Amino acid sequence: MNEFYRNISDALIMLDGLERDLNIRHFTPNELKVFYTIVTQSAVNQAGSNISEIVDNSGMSRSTVYKTLKKLSNEGIINLNQSEEDGRESLVTLVCNS
Repeated sequence: MNEFYRNISDALIMLDGLERDLNIRHFTPNELKVFYTIVTQSAVNQAGSNISEIVDNSGMSRSTVYKTLKKLSNEGIINLNQSEEDGRESLVTLVCNS
Protein backbone atom coordinates (compact mmCIF):
# COMPACT_ATOMS: atom_id res chain seq x y z
CA MET A 1 0.00 0.00 0.00
CA ASN A 2 2.93 2.32 0.67
CA GLU A 3 3.92 2.21 -3.02
CA PHE A 4 0.36 3.17 -3.97
CA TYR A 5 0.56 6.34 -1.87
CA ARG A 6 4.00 7.12 -3.25
CA ASN A 7 2.65 6.82 -6.81
CA ILE A 8 -0.28 9.12 -5.97
CA SER A 9 2.12 11.60 -4.40
CA ASP A 10 4.34 11.54 -7.50
CA ALA A 11 1.31 12.12 -9.74
CA LEU A 12 0.15 15.06 -7.61
CA ILE A 13 3.63 16.60 -7.71
CA MET A 14 3.66 16.26 -11.52
CA LEU A 15 0.17 17.76 -11.75
CA ASP A 16 1.23 20.71 -9.57
CA GLY A 17 4.22 21.29 -11.85
CA LEU A 18 2.04 21.17 -14.96
CA GLU A 19 -0.44 23.61 -13.45
CA ARG A 20 2.44 25.94 -12.57
CA ASP A 21 3.95 25.65 -16.07
CA LEU A 22 0.56 26.28 -17.71
CA ASN A 23 -0.10 29.19 -15.35
CA ILE A 24 -3.42 27.75 -14.20
CA ARG A 25 -2.74 27.37 -10.47
CA HIS A 26 -5.18 30.21 -9.78
CA PHE A 27 -8.07 28.27 -11.35
CA THR A 28 -10.99 27.29 -9.16
CA PRO A 29 -11.91 23.60 -8.97
CA ASN A 30 -14.75 24.21 -11.49
CA GLU A 31 -12.38 25.96 -13.88
CA LEU A 32 -9.87 23.12 -13.61
CA LYS A 33 -12.58 20.52 -14.26
CA VAL A 34 -13.81 22.34 -17.38
CA PHE A 35 -10.25 23.01 -18.59
CA TYR A 36 -9.23 19.35 -18.17
CA THR A 37 -12.43 18.27 -19.95
CA ILE A 38 -11.60 20.57 -22.89
CA VAL A 39 -8.03 19.25 -23.03
CA THR A 40 -9.28 15.65 -23.00
CA GLN A 41 -11.84 16.40 -25.71
CA SER A 42 -9.17 18.20 -27.79
CA ALA A 43 -7.06 15.05 -27.78
CA VAL A 44 -10.00 13.27 -29.46
CA ASN A 45 -11.15 16.10 -31.74
CA GLN A 46 -8.72 18.94 -32.45
CA ALA A 47 -11.43 20.81 -34.35
CA GLY A 48 -13.06 21.54 -31.00
CA SER A 49 -15.99 20.44 -28.88
CA ASN A 50 -19.43 21.88 -28.56
CA ILE A 51 -20.64 23.02 -25.18
CA SER A 52 -23.06 20.09 -24.85
CA GLU A 53 -20.13 17.65 -25.13
CA ILE A 54 -18.25 19.54 -22.41
CA VAL A 55 -21.32 19.51 -20.16
CA ASP A 56 -21.82 15.77 -20.73
CA ASN A 57 -18.16 14.86 -20.19
CA SER A 58 -17.53 17.15 -17.22
CA GLY A 59 -20.62 16.11 -15.27
CA MET A 60 -21.22 19.74 -14.40
CA SER A 61 -24.35 21.80 -14.92
CA ARG A 62 -24.83 23.69 -18.17
CA SER A 63 -24.92 27.05 -16.36
CA THR A 64 -21.65 26.33 -14.52
CA VAL A 65 -19.97 25.27 -17.75
CA TYR A 66 -21.21 28.38 -19.61
CA LYS A 67 -20.00 30.70 -16.83
CA THR A 68 -16.63 28.94 -16.67
CA LEU A 69 -16.19 28.97 -20.47
CA LYS A 70 -16.85 32.71 -20.52
CA LYS A 71 -14.12 33.26 -17.93
CA LEU A 72 -11.64 30.99 -19.76
CA SER A 73 -12.43 32.84 -22.98
CA ASN A 74 -11.88 36.23 -21.34
CA GLU A 75 -8.50 34.98 -20.07
CA GLY A 76 -7.52 33.94 -23.60
CA ILE A 77 -7.28 30.23 -22.75
CA ILE A 78 -10.02 29.10 -25.14
CA ASN A 79 -11.84 30.35 -28.20
CA LEU A 80 -15.63 30.23 -28.48
CA ASN A 81 -16.92 30.25 -32.06
CA GLN A 82 -20.42 29.67 -33.34
CA SER A 83 -20.81 26.18 -34.77
CA GLU A 84 -21.30 26.04 -38.54
CA GLU A 85 -23.41 22.89 -38.14
CA ASP A 86 -25.73 24.23 -35.42
CA GLY A 87 -25.96 27.99 -34.92
CA ARG A 88 -27.32 27.45 -31.40
CA GLU A 89 -24.06 25.82 -30.30
CA SER A 90 -20.58 27.23 -29.82
CA LEU A 91 -17.42 25.37 -30.70
CA VAL A 92 -14.75 25.44 -27.99
CA THR A 93 -11.07 25.21 -28.91
CA LEU A 94 -7.90 25.70 -26.90
CA VAL A 95 -5.74 28.71 -27.65
CA CYS A 96 -2.30 27.39 -28.56
CA ASN A 97 0.52 29.70 -27.53
CA SER A 98 3.51 28.12 -29.20
